Amino acid sequence: MIDERLSRFTLPAWLKWLLGIISLLLVMSVIFGIYLYQAIQDNRTAGFEDVQKQVLQETDIRTINKIQRYHGEKAYYTIYGEANEEKALIVFYPFDGNQSDIMTVNQSDMVAKETIIANWNDQCTSCTMRDIVPAVISENGEEPAWELTYEDQQGRYVMEYFSFFNGKSIEVQRFNRMFDEE
Repeated sequence: MIDERLSRFTLPAWLKWLLGIISLLLVMSVIFGIYLYQAIQDNRTAGFEDVQKQVLQETDIRTINKIQRYHGEKAYYTIYGEANEEKALIVFYPFDGNQSDIMTVNQSDMVAKETIIANWNDQCTSCTMRDIVPAVISENGEEPAWELTYEDQQGRYVMEYFSFFNGKSIEVQRFNRMFDEE
């Protein structure tokens, strides 16, 4: 009698193997996902410490608040910091470390991010903003600008560049969708 109850609840050997393999693959996938996430994070912030040391040595910045990366025609690290007189600065430090390409902008001389967003909202009321970041464009040499990314009324992805110093639009790139979202 006991043998009959146990045999009813016993799984076939092939099902045990299948569940074991699926469990192993699931555990391996989770481990690989964690490893991949860590590798991507390390790559994203790679070089930040070296850049921080170089910026502190080569520029007027004495305190660094934030470091970002910008990939345009040339790649730059964007460093937010303060000088001795508590003067807020933004430094665009090229990935190649070429000192002649370093750009420093006093934040009091530039149009604030909030002003750019407010002016853009007045011009494009039915658009959806995605992001706004400091950028470097090569219109006439290297020029710092605000890169505003958004979706316009026609559903196009738009990258618009505004001057750091007067807030005027410098360049607009619109990308048409190839496929409808459905």
